[in-house]
Amino acid sequence: MIHALASLAIAPITFASLLQEIADSSRLAQWPKSEFHSLQASSYNRESTHRDKPGWFADSDGIGFIRQEGDEFVLMEHEGPGCITKIWTPFFYYGFDDLVGPNVRIYLDGSKQPLIDESLIKLVCGRGSVRAPWAAYSARAGNLYLPIPFAKSARITMKQKPFYNIINYRAYAPGTKVKTFELSMLQRHLKDIRQAGEQIMAPLEAAPNKPKLWSIGRGASAIITLSAGSRALENLTVSYPEAKGKPDQLRSTILSATFDGEETVWCPLGDFFCSADSVHPFQTLTRSVNKSGQMISRWIMPYKKSGQIRIQNLGHDTVTISVGLSTRAYPWDASSMHFYARWRPDDIVRGTPFQDWNFVDVQGKGVYVGDAWTVVNMKQDSWWGEGDEKIYVDGDWDKGFPSHFGTGTEDYYGWAGGVYPVVEDEFSEPFLSNVKVGGLDGHTLGYNICTRTRGLDAIPFCSRLKFDMEASFGTDMREKWSLLGYSAVTFFYGFPNIKHNRPPMPEAAKKAVVSGLELNRESERIKKGG
Repeated sequence: MIHALASLAIAPITFASLLQEIADSSRLAQWPKSEFHSLQASSYNRESTHRDKPGWFADSDGIGFIRQEGDEFVLMEHEGPGCITKIWTPFFYYGFDDLVGPNVRIYLDGSKQPLIDESLIKLVCGRGSVRAPWAAYSARAGNLYLPIPFAKSARITMKQKPFYNIINYRAYAPGTKVKTFELSMLQRHLKDIRQAGEQIMAPLEAAPNKPKLWSIGRGASAIITLSAGSRALENLTVSYPEAKGKPDQLRSTILSATFDGEETVWCPLGDFFCSADSVHPFQTLTRSVNKSGQMISRWIMPYKKSGQIRIQNLGHDTVTISVGLSTRAYPWDASSMHFYARWRPDDIVRGTPFQDWNFVDVQGKGVYVGDAWTVVNMKQDSWWGEGDEKIYVDGDWDKGFPSHFGTGTEDYYGWAGGVYPVVEDEFSEPFLSNVKVGGLDGHTLGYNICTRTRGLDAIPFCSRLKFDMEASFGTDMREKWSLLGYSAVTFFYGFPNIKHNRPPMPEAAKKAVVSGLELNRESERIKKGG
């Protein structure tokens, strides 16, 4: 185990309670009453064994499994109470001529009979026993979010050699009372399933209070003091029509928040809303940009005594922006945490040598809940997303291997490759969005933006969380002059005075957003020996 967990005398975990939890994003702001490790099993290449040993950047991530046992391949296994929280796989099996693939078998509590025995592809794409929004097709892939709790153990197998797959699950403390999932619950809890589904699919609405129009001069700020006392910001709505199509203004306008005297949010407004290059409509459970360009955040941001929102203009010109917000009473207690949103600015990365590009490194105790990833691609008809996520939790870093080792950047964000993505591959789901697909060449040339919001697959950490993504380009982009532009935003909750490596970067925010033209100029310089 990564660290010791405490089993408390609290209500048992049930399928119904997990549905309530996934539908209520405010639960993320509380340290979980039933503590758990968030773990991941995947088909990553088993040549990767330690970050300091050969094979760390091995591709062919669709071939890994734990072992073969008789005529079954074991994908995931866990002893003790837990819950399967997310399953992802492509919608094809070793080629586009097979869109059904082999069955997946899910065994719970040591049963020799599988609870589920059906096509993995159909299951995650919503064409099997579970339907949308709990299982849904994205772009060449599917994602299953229906919680599958178990009291004693879980084991997932396939009868044929597995293809790309990622399985997220919770490992609860020994002694935690969990009621094991049964297929009959799909009918018995039909009302709970429907209500939770409606909650996570509901459109995000603007703050109910009348917004205030601000004219913010160069170097100035609009400061909004929140109602005092134990409360939470529950809706922040920003309208910024003059910034549409103006990446420099989206980058140089900063959203920051200070709660109980600590600045926890510092991020360019555009990056916070997956709109670094232009305003892009999308919707997830916690953030959206609607067709009129309104930017809406429903992240719950609690505070014990005081809160303040600040919109700062680091650009050259006066900006006009409308801000609306609402707060509600929030009982701050020993399990309450502050909300953090931190930005890593543009970084030009070479196609070789491979590296692990760090999103964030957090020291302290908290819960990791999501991220947004912007990639600028300079090369026509080329691929930017071979890299695997590597998330180290607590003692993982010292061991040299992460709790979460993925199979590809687009896989982490819930869709799949197989062909060069096109604009039609843009999608929004409650926990995932492929917000922007390049489009300048009909494929990935230009800005590519993905985001992920975590629900039951949120990652608690007691001492440290370090999130790296491999800077591993497609096979045709592995020269030192093959360049991509990266930037990232990370979202997490933490107890007061948590530490991280993403301080405010005002000078970086004043710079123009990195462009394909800039990458091409730098590429030519490198080719000439620079």
